Amino acid sequence: MMQLECICGNKAVFFTAGDRDEAGREYLELEDDDTLSVTVGEDSVVFQCKFCGHRYRLQQTWQG
Repeated sequence: MMQLECICGNKAVFFTAGDRDEAGREYLELEDDDTLSVTVGEDSVVFQCKFCGHRYRLQQTWQG
């Protein structure tokens, strides 16, 4: 489980359902789609709070 808490207090929870990709990595599922939107880019993921609109960017730092 992974949890993200926005500065407004909104909490988004991600969980794994047991599904894996071909490399063995588990997929994360968002518990409630009404709390957060997720946008995947080329080198980062942007999480946006659906309550206050604040955005968080998770940048890829390792190039394999």
